[in-house]
Amino acid sequence: MTEAVYFCFCFAFAELDKMRTKGAKEMKEYSRRDFLKGTAVGVIGLSGLSLITGCNSTTAPAEKGSELTWDQETEIIVVGTGTVITAAIAACEMGISSITVLEKDENNFGGTSTTSGGGYALPGFLNDFKEENNGDSREKCLAYMQAVGEDRMSLSVMESFVDHAQEYCDWTRQALGWSRFIHSGAHNDYYDRYPESIVVGRGSAFPLDQDNQMLMAGAQWKQYREYIDTHDQIELMMGTAAEELIVDENRQVIGVIARQGEKTLRIKAAKGVILGTGGFDYNEAMRRNHLSFPLYRSCSSRNNTGDGQKMGARLGAQLALMARVMGVPFIYDNPVWNPGDDRNYGIMATSALADWACYLKFPHAICVNAKGERFADESREYDVFSRAFSAYDTGTLNYENIPGYFICDADYTSQFKLPGGATVDALPDYIQRYDSLEALAAGMGIDPAGLLKQVEAFNNYVDAGADLQWHRGESENALRTLQSNSYMALPGTDFSQFTALTATLGKVEKAPFYCCRYVPGTCGTRGGLLTDGQAQVLDQDNKPIAGLYAVGTCSAGVAGYWAGGACISQGCVMAYVAAKQLAAQ
Repeated sequence: MTEAVYFCFCFAFAELDKMRTKGAKEMKEYSRRDFLKGTAVGVIGLSGLSLITGCNSTTAPAEKGSELTWDQETEIIVVGTGTVITAAIAACEMGISSITVLEKDENNFGGTSTTSGGGYALPGFLNDFKEENNGDSREKCLAYMQAVGEDRMSLSVMESFVDHAQEYCDWTRQALGWSRFIHSGAHNDYYDRYPESIVVGRGSAFPLDQDNQMLMAGAQWKQYREYIDTHDQIELMMGTAAEELIVDENRQVIGVIARQGEKTLRIKAAKGVILGTGGFDYNEAMRRNHLSFPLYRSCSSRNNTGDGQKMGARLGAQLALMARVMGVPFIYDNPVWNPGDDRNYGIMATSALADWACYLKFPHAICVNAKGERFADESREYDVFSRAFSAYDTGTLNYENIPGYFICDADYTSQFKLPGGATVDALPDYIQRYDSLEALAAGMGIDPAGLLKQVEAFNNYVDAGADLQWHRGESENALRTLQSNSYMALPGTDFSQFTALTATLGKVEKAPFYCCRYVPGTCGTRGGLLTDGQAQVLDQDNKPIAGLYAVGTCSAGVAGYWAGGACISQGCVMAYVAAKQLAAQ
């Protein structure tokens, strides 16, 4: 095979690192022939990772008749093992004879997906949900997603997701042996006040196996791994990180440069490359450049460093919705708050203390800022509540709600576990106990007058049966959410005593009082490579980049987080769509 091959930012990294260590004289003597030795390709000069232009017509091609030496060849390259793994399995089922899967991590198959619950946020009008008679439709579903995204969404992607969801569910029965999907009832549409939201019947659904046993994320990805291990058409390469995309003279993506330990591999893809590398949670520079307020904790994979976004951007791909994340309030696991942390974009730690269920929502508890003021409806779902952290105080020049302070009383601790699953008998060092609200304010650094005023106002709302400040308890999900999180109740707690109102409203007045800090975190960034309805990555002119596809959180769909399982469902369905497109070639 003879090709005039261009190479965007590919093998150059390793060689440039060597060049930077040499003196100026040595760098001048480092000839083009030396640089290209063993590669037989042309390389674009680099100025750094911040450059996002791809190959261009002014770049000198390789010598006519030169050939790129490939270490291995395949039909499709799948980068990642999260939701994108569906593409590898679907491609195999569709007759693709060779699929190579690259996983950056040496041991963790599944990435962030395996840390999720494994639910799918699916349209409510699918065949599996007909008996629920939830009144959903294609138009209602898209209207709701558009509202959640605040009109920031790729309509073609979301239409494709909605239109292929039924086909995907049918395919899982044939390929994976799943019997059906059912709604759990625990996580429904998060933005229930938005137009066309559905309280029950569109949110998080779970697959059932042939024995009608619910499959959580761990069980799903175990099955995916078993499929791959038993099908010779798929080669899984763990500990192998895709670093650069290789394109030909027509700017079509034809392979990747991958790093496996100290070894560099050039892998050719005859049909195309599907990126599923996750978000950019652990890329400090990208967080600083794109996010509108600091994040402190993440439960996503540490391999989520924006690899797919960077590889695509260097080819001229569009990036979209980069300022949004799927927010989760995290319990701050340090006993002391450091001044200045409220504006520090450099802090990011992996933590298991994501408050998915929001302990904040239970009766006899509130969340306030340093002024002692409540700043959100504490009963809201994690993503909804987390958006309140972004408020900026132009007087103090701080993010006024970072950190937040969870406060509860003895009535709370007699019924429920404390944040993180703690109890009063075994307090972790991030939870402090106080005999009065005044002592709590002094110990935690909260304005005492503001706190006392706020607690009095909140208790009056409880007496009146209505939270006039933040409308807490008015959501239709309040009682259902409490019941679905019964694992956080202490033994003997009688859930039948709660009404829709008392499920979340209860006075904060009985000593002792307990307090810990909350900070904004994420279960994944939302922005990434802009794609079309076939999951093909688009360039700056909205034209598909031939041979390049992206799914999951390295791609952009809708800015909002419409329900639990939105990432899993969109990622898996669009991975299936990408495989279908490539199989048809």
